[in-house]
Amino acid sequence: MRIILVVTALVLSMAACSEQKKEIKDTVFAPQVKALEKARSVGNTLRQGEQKNREALEFSEKPDPPEQR
Repeated sequence: MRIILVVTALVLSMAACSEQKKEIKDTVFAPQVKALEKARSVGNTLRQGEQKNREALEFSEKPDPPEQR
């Protein structure tokens, strides 16, 4: 009897630890996850624009090479 109880407890604990992932759209957190992804996308766009502006500024600050004749 004791062995059956131990085996049952082990089987139940293994079943409880199994990984059952749900899709994000099936949870109450879906709107927050979508908002976070959108914010990351906007952040990436801003970083790309900042990098382009920085490169344009550095290019405009370079002295012109002397003309060779």
